[in-house]
Amino acid sequence: MQSVKTQSRLSMSSLSSLAKCGCGAGFHSVNVSAASSGQVSGCKQRGVFNDTLKTFGNLPAGSGSLNGSIVEDLPTSFLGGSVSYPNSGCSIAGYEMLDNHEGPGSVEEEEIKVKLKFFFLNPMEKYRLTRKIPWKLCLQILKAIIVTAQLFVYADYRHSHTSYYTNQAITMDHLFIKDWDQAREIQGADTGKLALYRQSDLYKFVDFAISGWASVEKNSFGPFFRNSSLGFCVEHYRAGNITRDLLFSLDTQLVERCIYLQKEQWTKLNTSQDWLRGENFTVPWQALERLYLNFSLTSTSLLSFGPDPGPDCFKFMTQITFDNTDHDGQISISLDVKSARIQCSSHTDRIPRSTYSQLIMFHNTLVIILCSSSLILCLRSLLRAELLKYEAELFLERIYGLTLTSSEKLDFLNLWYIAICVNDGLIIAGSTIKLLLELKTTGEDYWDMCSLMLGSGNFLVWFGLLRYLGFFKTYNVLILTMKGAVP
Repeated sequence: MQSVKTQSRLSMSSLSSLAKCGCGAGFHSVNVSAASSGQVSGCKQRGVFNDTLKTFGNLPAGSGSLNGSIVEDLPTSFLGGSVSYPNSGCSIAGYEMLDNHEGPGSVEEEEIKVKLKFFFLNPMEKYRLTRKIPWKLCLQILKAIIVTAQLFVYADYRHSHTSYYTNQAITMDHLFIKDWDQAREIQGADTGKLALYRQSDLYKFVDFAISGWASVEKNSFGPFFRNSSLGFCVEHYRAGNITRDLLFSLDTQLVERCIYLQKEQWTKLNTSQDWLRGENFTVPWQALERLYLNFSLTSTSLLSFGPDPGPDCFKFMTQITFDNTDHDGQISISLDVKSARIQCSSHTDRIPRSTYSQLIMFHNTLVIILCSSSLILCLRSLLRAELLKYEAELFLERIYGLTLTSSEKLDFLNLWYIAICVNDGLIIAGSTIKLLLELKTTGEDYWDMCSLMLGSGNFLVWFGLLRYLGFFKTYNVLILTMKGAVP
């Protein structure tokens, strides 16, 4: 009988508090993060959680994961020293807690409030409260150092790889471009446009390029080898004729015609004009748009581009373009080389790996393990946040008839963790590609893709560390200024 009276008085006390504050069934939403961070005070706070027993003071604001949010594991000072559990025999403010008590002031509500309070603490506050090491924070700092070191090693290999491609392109300029000037190799040099102005000059230019292609295996210093025929292609209007009286007929639809030259044919020809006449191939000069010389070369580099000390094989798809699209009396010339690494068909004696090469392989593996661990921890934190949001939403709906707004639901979504998950995914993918390239287990040239993934991932790693600077008073002003500057 006494318990029934106690429960009745507790309910009347809660109802009277709600009546004085004007709170009750008329509320349809509640700011959970504000309530948990102590920003809701007075009658409004009692309307949300009905804290008539005053078990909590102001709740610290911040962000964090749900790690260690079990109520029983938290210190008494964090709980306010007034939370009682079923069958404990304790009382609060002179009232005995009933096992079947629900609603305002119940054990369920107190536990949810503790979980919310702990959830919105930052890692530093959680550490001061629980003295548990913030593993995600330590892992992010370690990951930033290891990933940056990996990017430095990759950049060194990539620089050697790119320099090799650039030097090979310059070599082909000298081999296949007539009267090539070394001043054109200097970026920004004022050397003018490389162009032709007479048909006879173009034939001489083509003769020089074909002669260089035919003798490249014997005349060049590098180990170049022909692995295709030489193509001569003309792109022109379907019909185009202009008379002295400026009468013309024109069909602007573009067509392309090609002929191909084998090495054996060149030994029987004197000039490119003889070759064109023998193929009954004419160049419509008045309707000419572009003219191409296409061929492919292979080469081998004894310099290793990675931890694997073996040689590398490459394919250079070369195209010399004569551009007449401006129709201004001059045809500009350019040589373009598309480089790709290919699998070497022959096998040499296996060269043992050095200690440095083995360390690079271990480094790549360590990066993948660290990023995988970070990804798992962040996904777990995001999942726990969603479960807490669902739990709080069900409680508010069941007890108070309140629902969370969209902005309140977003308070449970930590965008920093999403950014960490993205950079972890990029770094894992980039590290995997880096391993394949360095071990030469793929014939594809994924250098650019690997550079993009590792560079973007490393940027996001360091960007994510800005979050932790906001936990210190010295740097918090800087972070707030950066947030205010974002449009």
